[in-house]
Amino acid sequence: MERLRRRVLVPLFDRLGYDLVPAAPDWSHRPTSPREVDLLLSSAAASLERDLAASGITPSGDVREWTKTFWDLIPSAPVRQRRGGSGFNGALQLYVALRALKPRIVIESGVFRGLTTWVIRQACPDASIHCHDPDLSGLQYRDAAATYGTADWSEADGYGRDPAGTVAFFDDHVPQARRVVEAQARGLTRLLFDDDAAGHRIHAHGGPAHPTIAMIEALRDASEPIRWQRNGRAFEQPADDPLARAAAAAIARTHAFDDLHRATGYAPARLTSVTLHAPAASRGWAA
Repeated sequence: MERLRRRVLVPLFDRLGYDLVPAAPDWSHRPTSPREVDLLLSSAAASLERDLAASGITPSGDVREWTKTFWDLIPSAPVRQRRGGSGFNGALQLYVALRALKPRIVIESGVFRGLTTWVIRQACPDASIHCHDPDLSGLQYRDAAATYGTADWSEADGYGRDPAGTVAFFDDHVPQARRVVEAQARGLTRLLFDDDAAGHRIHAHGGPAHPTIAMIEALRDASEPIRWQRNGRAFEQPADDPLARAAAAAIARTHAFDDLHRATGYAPARLTSVTLHAPAASRGWAA
C-alpha cells in the first residue's frame, strides 16, 4: 500500500493540488534515544514553566515530571487524528495547564473526536467534565463519567455553584469575546482558549471566529480596525465592536503560550490562558 501511495496516489493528488499523507498522529513520530528524549522533555518543560508563570499559575508539582508522564501517556491515546484537533503540543499544553490549575469542574466547548476530553481526564482524574458540541457523531473517545450535550455551553445549567473550582476550555470556533462575556456572567475567572490567532497572523489560519483574545487585547486602545484577506474574501474586525469592548473590560490577564515547536519539533499549538476579573455579582448556576 505504501508503494502504491508513493508511486501513484501522491503524484495524482499533487497534480490536483493536495497532499496525501498517512493518517497517523504526529506523536507516532518521536525520538527514541534517551539523550534526545530528555532534551525534548526538558526543553518543553522549561517553556511550559515560563508560560505558567506568565499566566499567574503556580504549579504544585514538578512540570518536568508532568511532561514525562504525558510523553508516556500519549501513545495510548484512543483518538488518532492527523488533520484537525490538537496535536502533541496542544495536548501537552492543555494537560500541564490543567495539572497546575487542579479544577474540580472542567467545561469543554468543542469536542471534535474526543482527544482533548481524554487529555482532560488524564490531567484531572477526579474532575467533573462537561462536554458540549453541536455534533457528537464523530467521537472516537467518550468519557464514561463525563456529561455530553449538543446545546451550547451557555444554555447549560446545573453544574453547581463552584466557579472558583471551574476551568472552561474553548475550542469551538465561536468568537472568543463572546465566550469571555458568557464566562464572566457565570462567575468564572479561569479560561483556556485554543486557536487564539493574532490580527497580523489570522490570515494564515483556517478562518477562526473573531474577535480572538489577541485581537481583543490589540484593540484596547486602537481606533483602526483589523482587516485581512483570505481565499479572495475581505474580513474586518471593527475597533469599536461593543462585544470586544465588553470582553476587554472583563479580562484581567492573558498569556499566549509558546507554540513549543522549537522545543519538540511538533506542529505549533495556540493555547492562551485568560484570567477574568471576578464580577461584583454573578448569577452563577442553579444547584
